[in-house]
Amino acid sequence: MATTPTEPATHAEPAQPRSWFLTGDELDATRAKIATLNTRARRKGFTGTVELAATAATRSYTPAPGAPAVTVHGFDATVTGQPPCYWGWIFVAAIDLLPAAQPDIPPGVVVRYPPGADQTISNDEVRPGECDHCHTVRPRTTTYLVRNDDTGELLQVGRTCLKDFLGWSTAPVLIDTDTIAADIEASLGTRTTAPWDLESVLTYAWAVVETHGWTPTSAASSGRTPTRDLVADALHGGNVGQRVLAGIRDYLDAAPAMPARIITDLAPTLTADTGYEANLAALLRAGQVDPRHLGLAVSAVNAWHRLHEHQASQRAREQRRDQLRHVGQVGQPITLTGTITTRLPVDGYRYDSPPQLLLILDCGDAVAKMITCAAWAYDTKPGEQLTVTGTVKAHTEYCGVPQTVLVRPRRVDTTAADSPPLWEIVAPLNPQSRFQEAPLAALAPLGRGLGI
Repeated sequence: MATTPTEPATHAEPAQPRSWFLTGDELDATRAKIATLNTRARRKGFTGTVELAATAATRSYTPAPGAPAVTVHGFDATVTGQPPCYWGWIFVAAIDLLPAAQPDIPPGVVVRYPPGADQTISNDEVRPGECDHCHTVRPRTTTYLVRNDDTGELLQVGRTCLKDFLGWSTAPVLIDTDTIAADIEASLGTRTTAPWDLESVLTYAWAVVETHGWTPTSAASSGRTPTRDLVADALHGGNVGQRVLAGIRDYLDAAPAMPARIITDLAPTLTADTGYEANLAALLRAGQVDPRHLGLAVSAVNAWHRLHEHQASQRAREQRRDQLRHVGQVGQPITLTGTITTRLPVDGYRYDSPPQLLLILDCGDAVAKMITCAAWAYDTKPGEQLTVTGTVKAHTEYCGVPQTVLVRPRRVDTTAADSPPLWEIVAPLNPQSRFQEAPLAALAPLGRGLGI
């Protein structure tokens, strides 16, 4: 074998390896593709390995100028591995000869690297067409750079000489990173949406709910646009997203501060082991939202609003608790006027008992409770003003609220005396004959109608 010729320069800065930002599903599909590629390469005699290194990463983008940034979660994937090695000679690179642009200008080359090789070979220092095995210079389509694993000797060998140079029974196989990258990109096909960051979703969800209110997914059948769809349009941007963003622009400045408040307030209250609360709690802990779970994540804003409404109602009840009192004396009749706050059906005491209604009446400084099956009770509705008279059965408390229990309640119609009569009273007229101008002459009883 010939002595080592002038080696290509290797002092260039290493080229950055090709990487992709993949979702979890795309990462699994790409690893399966790499496994298939390795299996096919081994059948062809490839002795190296191809691997896919992945690290968790995020990306951010702005759906529209001035809008809050949207962060998505995924993985930075890079092709790595070990270069092929045959009988102590490691494949460093493949050199492809390009056509000469002009006769007096030397042709250029493209240097392709196997996975795991340091991409430090300077293209200008490569000797196109030369082979250190046969010492022949001719227009070779492809030559290879190989390095001795023990001595570090670097040689340039023509493709047709590799078999003799290495003493290998078949022509060695080299799979370069560009070929692998092309296979990976072809296998990805239509890219899937990467999971969004939870705070990005809650930022836009809060702005949408404050602008349009909450619309559940079930409302889509009635022609209304669910909140989930509006948030998805805002996150994606585009022409449709621009219209959504224009509508919620008044709340976008304050929106980035809301996710932390929503998560802090809502997470401790989600204590159920199953169902909606368990799913939402797991999503809040994960910190990222898959497109399949966007509706669940968006509902956190509505749940947060309900939580604050419930807490405000509790505070109002606690403030009123000291002002409420029992009224009337047990066994004595009483008349109360107030607003119906609760109206619930109650089963009877026996299987054949008539259905009953539980009514809670807020009378200002007192609360009245009654259970009745009277017909008038079924015409009432929550929020309606009602005046009832009944007998005080007992003075009780419910959650610290004093309640006056009434039995045999009757509705008092307070509008009858004040409202005008619905019907006009008309005085009857005395009976009259049909023809007042020419009344019939009186005739004798036996001669009536005979004219005698």
